[in-house]
Amino acid sequence: MDMGYSTRLQRRFMWWFFSLSIIPVIILTGYFTWSQSQLLITQAHQQLENERDRYYFTIKEYFHDQVRAVVNLADSDLAISSGGRFYGFPNAFAQLGEDTSQAHRQLMQILQQNAGTHLNTNNQNYHRLYRQFNRQYQSWMARYEFNNVAMFDRNQHLVFAVKATPQLLADTRLRQAVTQLLDAPPKRRPKWVRTHFAPQGSRTMQAWYLAPILKSGQIQSILAVSTTTDNLSAMLRQLQRPHSALWLIDQSHQSLLSGWVPRSSHAKLAVSPPQAAIIKSLEGQQGVLSPSDYALMPQLTAYRPVSIGNTSWALITCTPKQSAYQPLYRLYSISVALVIVLIVLLLFIGHWLSHRLALPMLQLTWCAEQFAAGELDYPVTHRQRQDEIGRLATALSHLQHRLKATCFSTSSPSPSEHTPAMQSDSLHHSLVIAMNLALEAWGGDKVGLAEQSGLWRVYSDKGSLQTRTLDKYLHLETVPKTPRWRNVVRSLDFVLQHTDRQSPYYQPLKQAQQEIQHWITDRR
Repeated sequence: MDMGYSTRLQRRFMWWFFSLSIIPVIILTGYFTWSQSQLLITQAHQQLENERDRYYFTIKEYFHDQVRAVVNLADSDLAISSGGRFYGFPNAFAQLGEDTSQAHRQLMQILQQNAGTHLNTNNQNYHRLYRQFNRQYQSWMARYEFNNVAMFDRNQHLVFAVKATPQLLADTRLRQAVTQLLDAPPKRRPKWVRTHFAPQGSRTMQAWYLAPILKSGQIQSILAVSTTTDNLSAMLRQLQRPHSALWLIDQSHQSLLSGWVPRSSHAKLAVSPPQAAIIKSLEGQQGVLSPSDYALMPQLTAYRPVSIGNTSWALITCTPKQSAYQPLYRLYSISVALVIVLIVLLLFIGHWLSHRLALPMLQLTWCAEQFAAGELDYPVTHRQRQDEIGRLATALSHLQHRLKATCFSTSSPSPSEHTPAMQSDSLHHSLVIAMNLALEAWGGDKVGLAEQSGLWRVYSDKGSLQTRTLDKYLHLETVPKTPRWRNVVRSLDFVLQHTDRQSPYYQPLKQAQQEIQHWITDRR
């Protein structure tokens, strides 16, 4: 057999099998990866939106608490009737001096006087008011952590400040807010106003809450409370995930959280808020921007507007693409690894099948070609297999014997010219073919066939069992001149009784038995 031709056919079979197998595998794997990736992308977007909404509700509640604290303070007795440290909360200031420094000096002198000296009514009132309201003021400041409290009279003069700094006196935002409250009509006057946030220091943004202090429906003074974003940043830091960033941006595109809220003091951020997200948030939109929307954007961004009073801000949270899509990248890695493993497995299976199927088929094809060329002595292999290839090999073996018999009978004289010796040779040839078929159907075990059938003697020769009589009927040269054809026929009957009708040996055995019986009948 041409080994080069055989190798080419094996490779061709292997690659056809590999191609037909890998195409549906790749299609199914690709579809599964695509569908799961869409689900993971949606989950990443929803997770970032949930994080953004947590920030949103925290910010809303934080500013609402501050508004309630300022309004409640302006409406309380602490603001209307207090003296002591509040100086002019609101009316005591007029009895202490013309400006803040005079009021501070005079009040400290009064409070430092000995209780046993002759105090007028005002001194006693100040001591009583100080004891009554000082604890309330201290607890209020500790609870809400405002960093400054100031008061303005109806002439827009600063009459009290916890921290009286030059920046406070020069703050135009605060002056404008005081004028807005004093000039507003009583029916349209707001309960509170807030100035815009402005930088104070390197990382802090500051704003003022203002509320009118009313008595009998008339403005007595203006309460101003200063707040910064430090406490808000601390609250948001507790909610923040690692590797994420947060911005709260006003209309001037300035962040109220000093650019971003770091997860730790040593954290570094390599991303910045996209301008598209800022613009959409300030326009009242909300959503998620993915890296697929903007090719140069290295992060996943969620945005939404935050409205507090008459002010709108843009809330933006970002997480790096590598962190947000980590499950997606893990899915891609698993899919690639699975495809590689399947490719190796299919190559191995294709190579095994090519040797298991293609090579035997090629050998049997070559055997049939040799029979067609007249080489009837070419050996037939793979007859021991129990599959279709084994049946094909058995059928080729029977064909080989039949061809030999046909060639033998064709080369002999015509039936009318047969001599007794020729007729005897024909019988001998049929007996040899029949016994070889019976032995093949029995599995090649001569001793077992002889012992179980009881038709042939078994000899013991030097410790081994021999079937000398049966062996004579396996070769044409050793068949006796007067053969025991009945033993052969009985052997065929015995083998047929133990052979399944679906076996490839059954019909050839039956046909060989019938040929011998026809020959005996014709001879008689």
